[in-house]
Amino acid sequence: MFSRPSHCPNPACLHHQTAPADFFINRGSFRTKHDRQQVPRYQCKTCMKTFSSRRFSPTYRQHKPQVNETLGNLLSSGVTQRRAAIVMGLNKVTVARKFAWLAGRGRQAHRTALATGQLNTSYVQFDEMETIEHSKLKPLSIALAVRPQTGEIIGAKVATMNCHGHMAALSQKVYGWRPDTRPMACRDVMNAIKAVAKPRITVTTDGKAAYADLIKGAMPHAVHKPYVSRVAVHGARDPLFRLNHTCAKLRSDVSRLAPRTWSASKCLRGMQDHLDLYIGYNNRYDLKER
Repeated sequence: MFSRPSHCPNPACLHHQTAPADFFINRGSFRTKHDRQQVPRYQCKTCMKTFSSRRFSPTYRQHKPQVNETLGNLLSSGVTQRRAAIVMGLNKVTVARKFAWLAGRGRQAHRTALATGQLNTSYVQFDEMETIEHSKLKPLSIALAVRPQTGEIIGAKVATMNCHGHMAALSQKVYGWRPDTRPMACRDVMNAIKAVAKPRITVTTDGKAAYADLIKGAMPHAVHKPYVSRVAVHGARDPLFRLNHTCAKLRSDVSRLAPRTWSASKCLRGMQDHLDLYIGYNNRYDLKER
């Protein structure tokens, strides 16, 4: 069932924003290849452009929109893009394109959730986790904020950093100096927390000294509770359990975050896209076609 168009899709048309009920005339129909459904076509009386009901769909011009939901679930359940292509009988290029499209849908749904108050909370856990980009000589950091009551992810932002430890010299020799963008990533996540913070907000972190100024700069009214040790003492519950649990889920469900994986992310953008897709999956956003 397709609804009547409410406006003309042509940006140059006078009826692009608002249009009267009779701004178009019927121009036949066609059948989609994937489900053989009859789709009506229309023509705008003003600009004379023709269009169909599919023009207003998020899956416009997609040949196989029926695989989007299953593919998104697979990519958020520890399956790599190459294996998903084999399992679903798709070309790996098709999977790569749909992965980017699904990530965009996840970002859009998350922005809507932040703006409409769906994630409003008075308690947040925040920390950073490390992973790699192509090689252990190119480490990445992920600033992560979690809503402990529900396990929903409020923000996840990838940042580059310099290699440290015994491989630091080799990293500098092979790849040179890498910019440290962790402060910017942390500020972006703090702004996401600020968007959902209730008047009285508590932010729990580990003992990293930089977090105090970071939280105070974004939310002066927030209560900061740092914990030096994450190890439970005398049977007490880990104060950062929900965040640690989410990190464990990420390493299990996002294939490029798994330890000792050969599917490590080859670029920072791919890592961020995968996180945005997983946020939609974890937070149970409706990414289906409308």
